[in-house]
Amino acid sequence: MSSVQSMPSLESERLRLLPMYLASRINAHNDALRAHGVDVIDLGMGNPVDPVAPNVLAALKTALDEPANHRYAAATGIKPLKEAFARHYARHYNVSLDPNREIIVGIGSKETFSHLCLAILGPYDACVMPTPAYTPHLFAPQIAGAHVLGVFMHEEEAGPRLLRDIRRIFDTVRPRPKFVVLNFPHNPTARTVDAAFFEEVIALAHSYKFWVLNDLAYGHTSFEGYKAPSLLQAKGAKDVAVEMFTMSKPYNMAGWRIGFLAGNAQLIDALARIKPYYDYGHCQALQLAAAVALDTGDEGITRQAAIYQHRRDVLLAELKRNGWEKTAKQHATMFSWQAVPGEHHAMGSVEFCMKLAEETGVSFFPGAGFGPEGEGYVRVALVETDARIKEACARIGKFLASPPQRVETAAKRAAREEHHRMLVAAKQE
Repeated sequence: MSSVQSMPSLESERLRLLPMYLASRINAHNDALRAHGVDVIDLGMGNPVDPVAPNVLAALKTALDEPANHRYAAATGIKPLKEAFARHYARHYNVSLDPNREIIVGIGSKETFSHLCLAILGPYDACVMPTPAYTPHLFAPQIAGAHVLGVFMHEEEAGPRLLRDIRRIFDTVRPRPKFVVLNFPHNPTARTVDAAFFEEVIALAHSYKFWVLNDLAYGHTSFEGYKAPSLLQAKGAKDVAVEMFTMSKPYNMAGWRIGFLAGNAQLIDALARIKPYYDYGHCQALQLAAAVALDTGDEGITRQAAIYQHRRDVLLAELKRNGWEKTAKQHATMFSWQAVPGEHHAMGSVEFCMKLAEETGVSFFPGAGFGPEGEGYVRVALVETDARIKEACARIGKFLASPPQRVETAAKRAAREEHHRMLVAAKQE
């Protein structure tokens, strides 16, 4: 036996509980197809393609010329960015936030949420969330050792039934869950709620004594007169709740990795206590430019929402024209949530998306990647031009017109084998 074979396993219990991150699998699959000459139209990942505002880029370039901005920054965020964020919430939601006690800056909202879970959850805790759910929301509490109790969203619009089911959990589960995680407007389903929903949730939190978080990543990405409310607008919210916000989607700054947690000072403090053990804060030049975006970008985020609405309309019209029999129209987020059509439904969402990519080069994200409640659906990201969306739908039309069972060509088999090789290599790394 070699010395390498006798080494201890690298997989902890924490790592063993995690399935392979499906987005990584899909990206590897797409890369394998591209390696064999396929023109992939990637509508799977919610990765913005539109530009950052010119004045924000100018502010970043200026900040990069200052040597002090390349040193370690404050782990919880610099004061000018927190103050700009407080002004943003006051302007858009009429919510007053203390930049010193009620706001913390994270390296993206995913990092913010994951570290908050590590700070406040442990093996004897449970959290509740509507399902299907964004994958990091599902697994970050489990990585922290907690249990996740899913509440299935039955209706197209979240509302009274979801509230009844949350109440039922707190009436029946012992010990009671510690944390409720919301995400409205919702990823992946694009479902929305009104301000009254948040009022009811906060009332329940006061009554049953639990903490609440809402991920408002798509708060500014809403259409046709709908304006997404903030959880922090609800009466008594800051006593029991926090809200996440990100620069990624409304400002097209996904790669900048700047997110926020705001609200209850105790929860902010819990995150602030654990963060210095993991990072030294975000690049100060990026933070300074993000502050400019928050203070000057109101017209830009309205224009960006209109762009996503237009792409949604193009997508739905073209899907229908090309044989996708039944489509659903949502009013928020940069995603469209659609049932797998017709006879293709039986193959399951993962197999459908893999086959679709192999046959047409069009990549969607399977609903099963958001938990079993998402099975039978696909999530479509509105991140391509009109022309590319139309091209994607034309390809889909040809795919839907042929029987679901297909003979695998040599090129497609080679792409599958390359995809498998990449997965094995990634796991070994």
